Amino acid sequence: MHSQLSPLARLGMAVLIGAAASTGHAAVYCATNVSELQAALTAAANSPTDDEIKIQQGIYAPSQQLLYNSPNPGWVFLTGGWVQNGATNCAQQVGTAASTLLTGSGVTKVLGMFFNPPGSVPFGPRYGVQNLSIRDGFGNPATFQRGGGLQMFSGADIQVEFWLDNVIVANNSGYFGGGADLYVRRGLIRVVNSLFADNSAPTTAFGHFSAISLAGDGPNGVLIANSTFANGSCPGSGGRGCGIGVTVGGGMRLDLVNTLFFNNAVSDVNIEGATASGFGNGVAFADYSRIGTASGTIPLSQTNPLTGDPRFVDSANQDFRLRDDSPFLNLGLGTIPIYGFLGYDLGGSLRTRFGALDPGAWENQTWDIIFANGFQ
Repeated sequence: MHSQLSPLARLGMAVLIGAAASTGHAAVYCATNVSELQAALTAAANSPTDDEIKIQQGIYAPSQQLLYNSPNPGWVFLTGGWVQNGATNCAQQVGTAASTLLTGSGVTKVLGMFFNPPGSVPFGPRYGVQNLSIRDGFGNPATFQRGGGLQMFSGADIQVEFWLDNVIVANNSGYFGGGADLYVRRGLIRVVNSLFADNSAPTTAFGHFSAISLAGDGPNGVLIANSTFANGSCPGSGGRGCGIGVTVGGGMRLDLVNTLFFNNAVSDVNIEGATASGFGNGVAFADYSRIGTASGTIPLSQTNPLTGDPRFVDSANQDFRLRDDSPFLNLGLGTIPIYGFLGYDLGGSLRTRFGALDPGAWENQTWDIIFANGFQ
């Protein structure tokens, strides 16, 4: 387990403060209950500075969607796993995503983060969600509510980045993109070291998430690395399946790296261009990933594909760690493009073990003990 894990340092906030040239100093908030969490989201959204909202370990069950809706280009990171030390709340961070739970209790959407500048701005923000769980969100399909667990949106014509690091998104439902709905008019969507499990879109498609990046200052529109997507459900819609749906415009690309798809209905990945919106068609690549079925209008170019049974510990109960007899151990690509990853896996253990990465959201911690003497 890891303590004193500062996401401001690990995820580049120090670099951001100098590079973004925003006014003032970064503010840090600590939330120990739902009221404090919404108050921190509101205060940070109204601030032009770069902010971090620390969430102390526990269960947070809002009666309505938690909302960050900002006109300002300041960056914000929402980070879980914080613990009390003496009388000080949010004093240390423990790297276990399951210990901080935001839940919709099956009746409401969980979290929305929106960038809505009133006009042109000199730079765009980065919104980060890290080291927490988002579960049991409900987006009503009768009123076309997307992203029952998480919704992140920017319609601004300036580079914006959405980061998910070490996040569990599970048991959510919504009209479209049941687990999450992520949209940037211009920018990067980055999902690393995360689990999407048992999410659904009960009337359409994309049980786990929909990710749209129409344009950007660089070619990387959507990056998904060292993540696991399992048990997505939906009826399907026009050939679209129940795993993830990605739209990338011309000049943009989807990259899937070290990622495992398992038991998603209809298709694992649906990839489309944005010609109908005037943005053209991007490209899509996968490396060292297990993808059963791909659909859509953009072909997926795969290298080093992983096939066969991943041999999870207990997929029926959302334990997607690789067993010691998994054929995928140590088969991950060692260098992840675009900013890399945190140094610990979804359970808080070391991300790199035995000289190589495992694909998926967890790193096997015991393989060498069992097989060290050649019992392979």
